[in-house]
Amino acid sequence: MTEFYEAVEQQKEILKKEAEDNQVKYIDIRINDGKWTESTTDYVSGRRVTEFNDKRKKNIEEYYGEDVD
Repeated sequence: MTEFYEAVEQQKEILKKEAEDNQVKYIDIRINDGKWTESTTDYVSGRRVTEFNDKRKKNIEEYYGEDVD
């Protein structure tokens, strides 16, 4: 039974990081003339996603904090 203990603990850590990655720290929405133009979502893990209403601009995904391996 103890042969799988390390694998189980490793999976728990992975799930914990995934749950942290999905926790929203804040959402910032920029509005111009009654329409949203930019939305920035910051997550607890340090990931920041910026979405634009203008389809010509691509969404930006940035990482702040720990290095991602």
